[in-house]
Amino acid sequence: MRKFWLSVAAVAAATGLLTGCSGAGDSSDSERGGATPTPRFTWSEEASALDPSRDVRIVKSGFEDHKDWGRHAYVVHYTITNGGSGAANYFVQFEFLDKDDDVLGKTGVTVDRLGPGKTETNDSALLDSEIENGSVEDIASVHVTQVERT
Repeated sequence: MRKFWLSVAAVAAATGLLTGCSGAGDSSDSERGGATPTPRFTWSEEASALDPSRDVRIVKSGFEDHKDWGRHAYVVHYTITNGGSGAANYFVQFEFLDKDDDVLGKTGVTVDRLGPGKTETNDSALLDSEIENGSVEDIASVHVTQVERT
């Protein structure tokens, strides 16, 4: 299932590049381990549909021993809040960078049928098989590069 969504993400990213669209949301505060401030805007179906990255927030990220991801895994903790008036499905792609801001790899997460006003809180990590350049130990930061809301 994960390969399917990564394929979907690749096609969507290519389409976005061809049309000049960008759905990226930068999480620079959380890259340093600090909490990202709560956005100060009113949730609405229009705002959520126009900029679904507003619905995603990296809460914290960094190396930790994790029950699911293993010892010394680089884990990204995130929330997705549905700002719309109906249930929505989300695909979120995270890009992991080294100290020189070179991309080491990407991973994606999905949330299905998230109710209006509801928040999904979860975590993810970059798998060894998703590293294209370098190693897990080289990760210095993470940011959101794509958000799709359907």
